[in-house]
Amino acid sequence: MRGDCVDPHLVGPVVRSVRQAEAIWAEHPWEIALITDSYDVVDLPPKYGALLNQLLKATCPTAMAPLHRRWWFFVAPHSIPAAQIEAAGGTLHTGPTDWLPAPGTSTDTTARIRWLVHPHLTHWHPYHRHDAIDLVLPPHLKAGSRQPTNCQGRMSRSASSCRPTVSQ
Repeated sequence: MRGDCVDPHLVGPVVRSVRQAEAIWAEHPWEIALITDSYDVVDLPPKYGALLNQLLKATCPTAMAPLHRRWWFFVAPHSIPAAQIEAAGGTLHTGPTDWLPAPGTSTDTTARIRWLVHPHLTHWHPYHRHDAIDLVLPPHLKAGSRQPTNCQGRMSRSASSCRPTVSQ
């Protein structure tokens, strides 16, 4: 990804060897875009990102864009409804037309992005959803399907006492 580009695209031949990659990186280190075609990236504000990171521990590849303290969680595709992420003030990056700068990249809008939980720790697999996401992010509200959490959006000492309630 070059500083004068808006969308990622090939600026040269496809890199097919370690030698080619080393030569390119020597001139343009960390200028890589991650295309979200085989995973989704949930971009959250610190209010939810820090808590979710604590609950997920080392089970989810996680990066941080420090300029605005945005937390990026790499999850299985379509595992979290976009409306639930938006309700938390977040953004869902998904599909082959969406992308993010790779950790290690520095941009004017992110500063130097860094891994908090490196994908090597998860064997390069995105997170497969469990309960922690439902505990942290506000529930997706559909008419008659869910009510707000019992904690009015706050976590109690016992996370299990702060679960969404289903209306009858």
